[in-house]
Amino acid sequence: MLGLAYLLSSVSLGRALLLGLLGLLGAALFRLLVPPTVNDGGVKHIPALKTLYWTFKGSPSRRDVCDKVDLPALRGTGIVRSWLWGRWMYKINDAEYARQLFLKTSVYQKIELHNLIPYVFRAVAAGGNLMTENGDHFKAHRSIVGPSFRRTWPASTFRPHLDKLEAIVRRDGHGLDVLHVCRRATLDLLGQIIMGADFGALDNTDGELLEICWDVVEAGIEPLYLVFPFLDKYPVGRRARSFANLKKFHRFIESTIHDKRQELAARGKLTNDERNQADLLTLMIEAHEHTKVHGAYDERGKLLPSMTSEELRNNTIIFFVAGHDATAYSLSHMITELALHPEIQQQARERVIAVLGDDPDAFPTDEQLAELADLDAIVKESLRKNSTVSDVRRQLTEPVQLGPYTLPKGAWVMVDLWALQNNPEYYPEPDKFIPARFQEPAKDGSGPATTHNTHAPFSWAPFSEGSRKCIGHKFAMLTQRIILAMLVHRFVWTLPAGSPFLTKPLTSTSGLISPIGLTASFKPRHRRA
Repeated sequence: MLGLAYLLSSVSLGRALLLGLLGLLGAALFRLLVPPTVNDGGVKHIPALKTLYWTFKGSPSRRDVCDKVDLPALRGTGIVRSWLWGRWMYKINDAEYARQLFLKTSVYQKIELHNLIPYVFRAVAAGGNLMTENGDHFKAHRSIVGPSFRRTWPASTFRPHLDKLEAIVRRDGHGLDVLHVCRRATLDLLGQIIMGADFGALDNTDGELLEICWDVVEAGIEPLYLVFPFLDKYPVGRRARSFANLKKFHRFIESTIHDKRQELAARGKLTNDERNQADLLTLMIEAHEHTKVHGAYDERGKLLPSMTSEELRNNTIIFFVAGHDATAYSLSHMITELALHPEIQQQARERVIAVLGDDPDAFPTDEQLAELADLDAIVKESLRKNSTVSDVRRQLTEPVQLGPYTLPKGAWVMVDLWALQNNPEYYPEPDKFIPARFQEPAKDGSGPATTHNTHAPFSWAPFSEGSRKCIGHKFAMLTQRIILAMLVHRFVWTLPAGSPFLTKPLTSTSGLISPIGLTASFKPRHRRA
């Protein structure tokens, strides 16, 4: 009898513990997925399960998330509460609301992940940097990084890498893995311009450094961990390997900084010619050394905090990793659009031939590249329709009034760039690819159209806007212009029969938006000996 009683009591205790655990789990899920009551004037919310479904459905597409979830919820109000990054935040696609977020930097502050959730992969990867800091720390970063970007990049800088890119497209052009080859090209190009490093990605696809770099980039935008960031507290399996690769990548960057610092010390002060030819890291190190001796000051003469060597590493990482993949994704989206619209591809080709001629080896001079600035309309329309960056997020330092709504202090607010740039109020028939949206006829009625955004201010913001606008936006636009010119001059391309991109693009759904499984067939326009 005592044994039976003990058994029954054990079963009852186990059941009670199980029910208790289920209760705690249910309560946690409720707090996680049901929006808390907020006195904000009645902002609607998107059910969290709806967002999760369209984020992780079998054939992922940011277009689906935008069209099926975001735009219907935002219609009429321009603001909605949405569950993202493991929390509830306000999502906006109203250009006037976006203007406030971009310009009122003391109220809409950057979210300092390295302080808020320091264990997440992205925070560990790049810590405090120009993209995550606020106030005087942001100004300190900008004082060192900014001068490095106030320069032009000669067209000749791009040629060695684009010659290799052309050779690969010629060799593997039938059923080319577009994203893979774009990533290889931008990795080599950004490696040279940012760090003066040769990754050799266009020469081969193997090597430990390449694998580490790919893994670090992909781990930083893995949707599961963007939606559930707390999982990074306990990395296991592949995630643990990614954290180990991140340590190796840190060591590589730190070693590169150390070597360049020694080279700079041995060389002494750079001449103007040397500075114009130097990579960005060398220029940042030079500025960093100057501020260590003389200090850095804001526009009012206030002494700013010193940038640490770790922060110098963090900025190098963020420019390299974010810049290289964001540019590769943007190029891939643009290649897709021109494959789907052969008439626009041909117009671009005729424009380039009119400037460069049709010699097989023609490559733009700096003057010719400037003359081809009207190609930016294609780049801009592709970035509008397929923004590589999904959103811009901020945290409120005080309550904010947006129309009839009052958002509380501490709330997270994000400009949904896809919902903003596909808002039919600003871009009629937003699902169509129409570069003419960004063109104006030449004033004298002759010559090529000029590029211009004729739509509502702040309705096009793939690089953000205001003082926090991406510091590398000019370089990104230049890179896409010159690669577009090379591709249309050298090749004609189409999507293969049966490509899912003929009906609906398959892409990632959050973070940086990249195509998935994109292939295209490239036909050379010129014969090579």
